[in-house]
Amino acid sequence: MMGWLPLLAWTVGIYDVKDVTTTYPDPDVTRVEYHISAGTNAINRFSITHVHSRGCEKQHKPPVVLLSPFLLPGSFYEVTESGVYSQSAAGKLAHDGYDVWLVDQRRTALTPGACEQGRADCSVMQDWDFDTLSSDGLLAVSLARALNPGKKPVVGGFSAGANTALALVNRAPHDVSGVFLYEGTFFTEDPAIVSHNQPICAQLNAALDAGTFYDASAQVYSVVLGLAAADPNGLSPIPGFPPNTTNQLAMLYVFSAPPPPGALSPTAGFVRCIADFSTQQFLYTNPTRLFQVGPKFDNYASIAAVRDLACGLSGQDTHHVDNLRAFHGDLLVFVEGTGFGPAMFDTADKFVHARSVTIDHHPELGEADPYFGYAWQSTFYAPFKNWLDRIK
Repeated sequence: MMGWLPLLAWTVGIYDVKDVTTTYPDPDVTRVEYHISAGTNAINRFSITHVHSRGCEKQHKPPVVLLSPFLLPGSFYEVTESGVYSQSAAGKLAHDGYDVWLVDQRRTALTPGACEQGRADCSVMQDWDFDTLSSDGLLAVSLARALNPGKKPVVGGFSAGANTALALVNRAPHDVSGVFLYEGTFFTEDPAIVSHNQPICAQLNAALDAGTFYDASAQVYSVVLGLAAADPNGLSPIPGFPPNTTNQLAMLYVFSAPPPPGALSPTAGFVRCIADFSTQQFLYTNPTRLFQVGPKFDNYASIAAVRDLACGLSGQDTHHVDNLRAFHGDLLVFVEGTGFGPAMFDTADKFVHARSVTIDHHPELGEADPYFGYAWQSTFYAPFKNWLDRIK
């Protein structure tokens, strides 16, 4: 597995590379996407994408493994409102000399109705919890280490990507040099967050016990973004919104108002992007940038993964955070004003033996505003890159 040539075929445990796609999205950047199956079920697959610059020196830099958010692929980190690959987060990291590995969240890639109508066997989703997702991440860590001998990767991600990174480092604290957590955790000591998540944990466990393994309401994300991009002033055809809701306003309801308990609401005041409802505009998020991820959202959410989130925050499941004291590397935590809030500070406190702990706090921003904002290069990329540059 040494060298920079694509790995055309390999098998590790349940993982089997089915095919490899190599592209050159930038004159100086090579992008190799490994399409991986994890068993015999057709939807049990994901991609690991390796992005690196052919002209940058990587000798003294650790590889970077970025884990994708819930329902999204690793290409989440390749979105660019300019259309220029070098202006994406992954492209900028590659040009700045980092060897980048993007890991998909497990996704069905199915059209709406496929699970409900039996056109696909979606029962496999009962195993799409954070044990499985962190195993996928550990596969990427092993590849990054094989191609960068002697260097321990940095791992991290946004939202559920942070949860996956947390579960990964809890399992393998000595295999990574740094951990980046952007608004995602399984742990809190805040009684309001614990209380908020206790009934959600019970409900999701009951759903799994009853044989319900997926949530089709996830389809709303791609639909509302697509409609808002195409016809912002048109009336939303989506049921459940108030009468005369426009597509623009429907998008704001989904991304800028607290979701109902159970619908990916880790805290009672959870808001993804701060908006002014009087003007029906985001305050910080660039909609053109947000629209790039619309088509990437999967149509089915894993209840097992959401259960892990709620039951961790409720204090009933600690197995993703019970070994963090064994990590001795560097930690970066992003905390916004309407995300996980106190839970992120509580999580940072769990890393009692970390070499360094850096907290980037923007109380004025929503959970997703640093990455999707007009100023994302200063609110997301600059603090992340400055932290990376200090890791040996």
